Amino acid sequence: MSKLLDATWLADDMLRVERLMLEVAGSSSNDLVGEAASHLLKAGGKRLRPALVLLSSRVGTSGNTSTDLAAAAIELVHVATLYHDDVIDETETRRGAPTVHSKWGLEVAVLSGDYLFAKGCGLGADAGGEVPAILARAIAEVCEGQIMETTNLDDPRRTVDSYIETIRLKTAALFRAACELGASTSSSTDGGRAALTAYGENLGLAFQVVDDLIDLTGDPGVTGKEPGTDLREGVFTLPVLVAAERDPDVADALANGVRELDELLGPIERSGALDAAHDHARALCDAALAALEPLEDEDWVAVLRDIPAGVLAQA
Repeated sequence: MSKLLDATWLADDMLRVERLMLEVAGSSSNDLVGEAASHLLKAGGKRLRPALVLLSSRVGTSGNTSTDLAAAAIELVHVATLYHDDVIDETETRRGAPTVHSKWGLEVAVLSGDYLFAKGCGLGADAGGEVPAILARAIAEVCEGQIMETTNLDDPRRTVDSYIETIRLKTAALFRAACELGASTSSSTDGGRAALTAYGENLGLAFQVVDDLIDLTGDPGVTGKEPGTDLREGVFTLPVLVAAERDPDVADALANGVRELDELLGPIERSGALDAAHDHARALCDAALAALEPLEDEDWVAVLRDIPAGVLAQA
């Protein structure tokens, strides 16, 4: 993602949006509300979703206030989902910092997530136009995907197609919405908007597949969270499902309640499932790049083209 750092014009835009997010999240007159709501924002993060809003807005008339509001809104919504995910998964750390529920308790974490959802939707309302509807649709899809994931817990015979549909909703919905928000706030043509939303969906799918690989093989010193979290929670992701398809011993172990990464990582690796998942992520990144082909070759498109390689490099 080097060009994200090299593009001074994008860095300036991102700084403006960052200030807006922190201002809105910390705007409560209650100190605990402001501190808890701002906690994960202050811990850092890639800020990929607001960057996608800002980049996609350059397809038309960029640089307007509604684009900034939409960019801040989608990141607040994303962070809200992380608060709730950490409660569901009982995760103790996120981005190298204690999770909100481990620091202030479950009630504060859930309500802080709700608070950020509301603040994000408020920014969307201020942006006007199509922004509230796009945000609402994306939030509903994220919730639907999370419920689908819950219904498939502890099922080693879950199909890969079911997994893909779940992450299309749970993760890719916000990537797709980010690109659509940028296009919709810049008076894009229908063709430009379609290209960007297709790019966003495929990038989001690839991002989740890579994130699932990192959950199995990542360095906690780099990722800020312990590996094997999904496995321990009974969330069987693409590499685990592929390994279960290829190796009956892996499927039997999962069916018998084995959830420890140190017992399963070796068989998963030997099945070739990690390589297969990486290949799938690469194919999704190729699809994202192909979606950009109708767009003119401009500096912001070059940045978009650089992002998939950065996503793959994380695995």
